[in-house]
Amino acid sequence: MLHLEIACDPAPGDSESRNVGGLLHAVIDRIECGLLACGSEGRLIHANLAAQRELQEASVLRLAGAHVVCVGPGHAAWSSAVAAASGRNVSSLVELGGADRPLTVAVLPLRLGPDQGLAALTVMGRRAACSPLALEMLSSHHGLTYAEGRVLRALVENCSAREIAAQHGVGLATVRTQIQAVRDKLGVRSIDALLLRAAQVPPVTALL
Repeated sequence: MLHLEIACDPAPGDSESRNVGGLLHAVIDRIECGLLACGSEGRLIHANLAAQRELQEASVLRLAGAHVVCVGPGHAAWSSAVAAASGRNVSSLVELGGADRPLTVAVLPLRLGPDQGLAALTVMGRRAACSPLALEMLSSHHGLTYAEGRVLRALVENCSAREIAAQHGVGLATVRTQIQAVRDKLGVRSIDALLLRAAQVPPVTALL
């Protein structure tokens, strides 16, 4: 795992501030969305755990020394958005990557401190409507069986009932019955409403 430090760490000896800083780092590491703070030239200031995973995967954003760079479609737009956020207090929405693995990000101005000026906060969109941990929590909360939870996960991944039946080696009628059971337990009337319900689950992630 990458070891990243935030630029505005508290002064040595300030134990209360260090405790607060450590708590903030722990909090943002439990958020599924990647959060990436950079200077005007893309110099890395801090990345939460989800952003670190994205940087390690290096499909769209990656580390080049102490700087974050964007590769592939959207690289110029992202660099311009970072400069605009850190230099002119401007927010932007940027689409990165190709059609096979797109990533939509919001680039927002971030004030680090009274005398430290602006940085750019890149908030990464989720690649899926719901994380595996969030789906597991949702399934458990509503009392879904293992098979029903598996069907819910497949629906969130945009699989059709026929595709789910083929993947799980069961009949189409069985899958349709399971989908109805999931809808009943979550209190929704359609698959669209079911997917919306999954998307509304808080963006939590597991710590590795």
